[in-house]
Amino acid sequence: MENLKPIKFSKEAVRRFLIIRQNFLQNKGKDGTLEAIKRLECIQMDPINVVYPNQHLVLHNRVLNYKPSYLEELLYKDRRAFEYWCNEKSIISIEDLPYFSYRMQNPSQFHSPFYERIKAQRKKLKQEICYVLSEIKKHGPLSTREFERKGKVKGKVATKVLNLLWDCGDLMIRRMEGNRRYYDLTERTLPPNMNGKAPSREEYEQFMIQKYMRAYGLIDTRDWRFGWLPLKASQRKTIAKEMVEGNKLHPINIEGVKHVYYVLDEDLFLLENTNTSIIEKIHFIAPLDNLLWNRRMISEIFDFNYSWEVYKVPEKRIYGYYVMPLLYGTRFIGRLDPKLDRQNKKMIIHSLILEEKTFDNTITTELAATLQRFLKFHEVSRVSIKKTQPKELKNVLMQKLS
Repeated sequence: MENLKPIKFSKEAVRRFLIIRQNFLQNKGKDGTLEAIKRLECIQMDPINVVYPNQHLVLHNRVLNYKPSYLEELLYKDRRAFEYWCNEKSIISIEDLPYFSYRMQNPSQFHSPFYERIKAQRKKLKQEICYVLSEIKKHGPLSTREFERKGKVKGKVATKVLNLLWDCGDLMIRRMEGNRRYYDLTERTLPPNMNGKAPSREEYEQFMIQKYMRAYGLIDTRDWRFGWLPLKASQRKTIAKEMVEGNKLHPINIEGVKHVYYVLDEDLFLLENTNTSIIEKIHFIAPLDNLLWNRRMISEIFDFNYSWEVYKVPEKRIYGYYVMPLLYGTRFIGRLDPKLDRQNKKMIIHSLILEEKTFDNTITTELAATLQRFLKFHEVSRVSIKKTQPKELKNVLMQKLS
């Protein structure tokens, strides 16, 4: 068929397309934070806080002078965003919640860490589930701590039950105090007019596939997360084929890449017109940043191999515990392994490693500016750089920072 022929693009054109879609530092304030969430479709959450957690690092790169309080207010005060499963546990615009209600009401059809761990015990825990729900109904938002104090439900069991009820949509997170989540009944937490009819399975799947494709930009049928649905490889290929035939998706060939990728019809104009200038700024990219979700794509398109080593034993780590890639324009130029020393209000850079053996004044100036911005974001003014490659980079950077 004529419309099945892939369109050819250079790697640089595809890189520019992907970077432009990420909208780095194009938003301002709390409203801009919400716009970033909507544009990215969802932002993956992660509890590891070596520096600020992943969700805040992602937004720091999209919102000028971003503050974590912007996100916290959107989630727990304004109710313009919510937490649920998307690209793992994610932050999502509240407008999408009616579609997610299908998954909430049918958790057994989808993989969920919370649901999988407890579904076998659900009948045995019926009494505890009823008790937790009744206590929240009577007293308002509660956390595991309150159930531990009363002693009728053990802390670990209360956590399991709260997670399960959140997974099934009976509870939502009303507020956070530190890392402690306070849960309330969903009907008391939702904004007005949000309790609509749940979509059908077909409507939910179509919505998720479109959302996934908008989030990733470059669509790869090899990706096991395709559509964030439990789809086999043959199903993923069939969906792509049908969308191509319906002129909703376009196959593309990329120079030096054997695999055929796809882009949405709505994105094709941007891909074909990537002459928009990209500001040559350096960004410290979070390990679970949206741009890095498909590591194989990063390797094929950007010629950069990235692995998050946080779960590796120390002796098997090559670059460090919490390594963040350095993005400069449309190129990944190195890696940074930071740690926030909260007690001494200092940022420790265990290593800063560039891909090239040489560097120029432009790169060091940009690196210093990005590092200053990173320090300000974390509310520290002091930095200790332990190791750099090349070695002389350390002294040059420290001079510029002082």
